[in-house]
Amino acid sequence: MDGTTSDRPRRMRSAKKEPDVITSLLGGPVLIALPTVAFIIIVSLFSFAFHHYSVLVVCIVAGWYVLAAFFAWLHSRGRMGGRWYLYLATLCFCACFWGTVAGIHNYRKYMFQYWSYEERRVYTNVLPTEMAAALADAGKIVFSNSARIDTTRAVGFKSGSTYCVAPILDDAQFDGVEFWAAGIDCCPMRGDFGCDDAWNPAAKGGLAVIEPNSFLPGPTNHEMYLKAVKLASGAFGLKTAAEPLLVRWIADPQAAQDDAWRSGIGFIIAAVFIYMFLSLVVGVVTHMMSRRAAMAEGAHI
Repeated sequence: MDGTTSDRPRRMRSAKKEPDVITSLLGGPVLIALPTVAFIIIVSLFSFAFHHYSVLVVCIVAGWYVLAAFFAWLHSRGRMGGRWYLYLATLCFCACFWGTVAGIHNYRKYMFQYWSYEERRVYTNVLPTEMAAALADAGKIVFSNSARIDTTRAVGFKSGSTYCVAPILDDAQFDGVEFWAAGIDCCPMRGDFGCDDAWNPAAKGGLAVIEPNSFLPGPTNHEMYLKAVKLASGAFGLKTAAEPLLVRWIADPQAAQDDAWRSGIGFIIAAVFIYMFLSLVVGVVTHMMSRRAAMAEGAHI
């Protein structure tokens, strides 16, 4: 008998998928590190760059999704034994998804406020009788010493949450209102207002109410505040500006802006450490599962 028959099992074994040497050595660390890097980059991009370079950020994030899809394609092509590329694709996709969710949340809740106030103008010694339209580009406002919140003519508009407004006046002003203090769930329906630093006698500052674009249908907080202004104007006979300026009544507007920055940084740090821990656990587990699957197919990784 010639060697043809005896060589057949050897050829069949050699036809089996051989593992990539680099992947065999670095399979576990890559499963842990690459998704973590993707998560950190995406969260950071939304937090620090999205406000000014939104199109570029979307393109970079899309690139990470394409990379995850590429790993899935490699798995479908049988690039190596086991399911390593499938696990890597899944983990990268999850990192992209949760990085996007965390990044958008951080941007909308904290970083949008910081970047918006950073790029808008600061007005000082503002009289409540000044035209609100002249301060349409305001971010931080410091009112004159004569400014006060008229809590007796405050109104809360109930629509799920309570949207609270109160006119900002001075001693010579009775019914014409250009500025309104605003807040959520910090007042009864009538005659009282406890939002932010409303009861701090030293407070004369304000942060303009600025909101990011909403992805969801329905009225924004700003629109709900305007409904409360309309209700208060009718209830107390006030003449309000066609486009009143809504502010949060804050003792130190700059400190409030800095707090938004610190909160955003704190959120990033917490999210990254939580994801690193989860990535470590899941990466180790999936690498072990991939090794077992590869050994079952006759490929050792």
